[in-house]
Order: sequence, then structure tokens, then C-alpha cells
Amino acid sequence: MRGVRRGAGAWVGRRLAASTFVVLAAAALATEMAVGAVAVALVGSDGPAVLAALGNFCVCLRFGATLLPGREPLISRYSRFDAGLPDADGTYTRRLTLVWSALLAGFALAYATAALASWSIAVISVVQPLTCGTLFLGEHVLRNRRFPEHGRATPLRTLRAIWLSHGAAVRHAA
Repeated sequence: MRGVRRGAGAWVGRRLAASTFVVLAAAALATEMAVGAVAVALVGSDGPAVLAALGNFCVCLRFGATLLPGREPLISRYSRFDAGLPDADGTYTRRLTLVWSALLAGFALAYATAALASWSIAVISVVQPLTCGTLFLGEHVLRNRRFPEHGRATPLRTLRAIWLSHGAAVRHAA
């Protein structure tokens, strides 16, 4: 009987987590649409490019600021929540944080250039998610080959570590 309750409780917990994710994703999408509309109203047809440049630049700064002396690289922080992320000396995760920061800086520059020159951002808008997705998935392939002793690295496991690290930050701040 106990196993049934635990199973039902776990199902309810998963259902609640999924519902929360859907609500947060919808709120993020609505916010993005509202900000995009304001950007178009303020900057004109280059608004989406300006918004994309600023968004990429902010995320680039989020990664890059953690590479400053005395700070823990962002991906090193995530690795503390996933035993499968190798970080004996921090070199692997520091370099991975640098790669993400540089990639996002490149996309910020591409969008800013498109905005200044009034170019279409259609190509960049297709290339960016493909490039970021390839890097994210390709890093898992590399990690599995280079560090098989840490267990199988999967995108879901990595996303779980990211989620846990942000949850720990919220609990720590409270």
C-alpha cells in the first residue's frame, strides 16, 4: 500500500513540476513578445535585432563574468550538481564556460551588426539555435568519450544539474 502512495505522490510531483514549467515558459514567451513589441515600437524594424543583440550580450556577460579571477565559472557551478561533469582541476568546465561566452558574444555582435546595417536577421535566427544546440549536444558526446569514468552524460542530466544549481541559489538567498 505504501508503494502505491509513493508512486501516486511522485506522479503528482512530476505533474506539478511539468505544470509549473509550462506556466513559466508561457510567462517567458509572453514577456518576450511584449518586450519585442516595445523594441519594434522604439527602434522600428530593427527592434528584433537590437533585442537579440542585447539578450545575447547579457547571457554572454553572465557566463563571462564568472571567469573573472576569484569567481567560480558558471559551468563549474553546474558541475557541483552533477557528478558526471569532470572538474578535478576546473580546466574543462572553465574552458567550456569560455566557449559559451565567446559563442554568445559572437551572436551578439552578429545581431548588432545586422541592426546597424538594417540587414535581415533571418539567417542568424536560424543559425544560432542550430549552433547552440550542436554545441550543447556535441559537448555531451565529447564528455562521454573523454571522461567515460564519470558515467553517461545526457542533456537531461545536465539540465537537471542546472535546475538544481539555480534552486540551491534561491534556497541559499532566502
